[in-house]
Amino acid sequence: MQILEFNGVKDHSVGVELELQVIDKNTRELISGTSTLLKSLEGQNNYKHELFESVIEINSDPCKSIHDLKGNLKKYVSLLHEHAAKFGMKLTMAGTHPTSNWSRQTISPIPRYQNLVNKIQMPVNRMLIFGLHVHVGVRSGDEAIAVKSALMNYLPYLLALSTSSPYWVKRDSGMESYRVKILETLPTTGLPFRLHNWEEFSELVYVLKKAGTIESIREIWWDVRPHPDYGTIEVRICDAIPIFDDVIAIASLIQALVAHFAKRYRIMDEIGHLPSYIIRENKWRAARYGLDAELITDTFGNTISVQKGVEKILEEISPAIKELGTEAEINKIYDIFKRGTSSKRQRKIFNETNGNWDSIIQSMIDEFEESWNLKSISV
Repeated sequence: MQILEFNGVKDHSVGVELELQVIDKNTRELISGTSTLLKSLEGQNNYKHELFESVIEINSDPCKSIHDLKGNLKKYVSLLHEHAAKFGMKLTMAGTHPTSNWSRQTISPIPRYQNLVNKIQMPVNRMLIFGLHVHVGVRSGDEAIAVKSALMNYLPYLLALSTSSPYWVKRDSGMESYRVKILETLPTTGLPFRLHNWEEFSELVYVLKKAGTIESIREIWWDVRPHPDYGTIEVRICDAIPIFDDVIAIASLIQALVAHFAKRYRIMDEIGHLPSYIIRENKWRAARYGLDAELITDTFGNTISVQKGVEKILEEISPAIKELGTEAEINKIYDIFKRGTSSKRQRKIFNETNGNWDSIIQSMIDEFEESWNLKSISV
């Protein structure tokens, strides 16, 4: 077995993957428009297919700072919005579309996705979900494994802050993030296995590839995973988020968490996490209750609210936040508690309009366009 090469980076560079919904501006349903958009955007390598033709992904450039990331993302989102408007398409971001049916979607014309459908069948066909993935640079594979383990306790808080998928094909799931439960029906998803070093991860990838379970690391869809090609830790647990400041706040929090635990690893400070059964229960609570969840803090069964837990986290990692210079961006997390997550806002509109689905979807489009400063573009 060959140890995987990890292309480590010196600084905690940051990058983001956005999965956007492509929507017909008249029907407000998802539309198979990604191939059309990519053809229009020919030569722009930061846009790509996802599983369905109604999903388009934006990959930011690797950025040295959150400040650079803000401008980078706005540039690519603005360009995509401009091209979408030419074809009568709207865009937004949320973990699910409230009404569109997965069974009526067109699979992207990419052999990898066609092969996944043939291999996994209906669980893949139902993956009409949208996420926010954040990459942060680390120095080595062993550092990546240590940081991955340290992040386990914090994944439920990140999920709770991002919840945006309460509805599924015109049904209230009763959850704040139904997306994560849909995703967990695939193999190699969910919370990662406990690993002690980079050699163990290399062995895992080797075995799964040789056995035909995966073709590459891209099919290890854990909530947090090392990405050796990019030299990053990739946090994948978050629902897609429509509001720009929320995207940046959560990306900043993830970057600061990685920087904090990477520093602890480098000074050989012991890093561990709660028992897996507690983390699994906390993830369920975050998915079910979002910001209202009470998360377990120890093996005595004590709990803490999400807001108080986040406040403790920010105090814990405050030196890293100060060093990165992201205090202003991370403080926007308090706005999430004030206005509620997208899940809460969607439910509020549903109640105020007596169940008008169009109003919910339009509100998602409006807050996306307003927060990303896209309203000035003619549609």
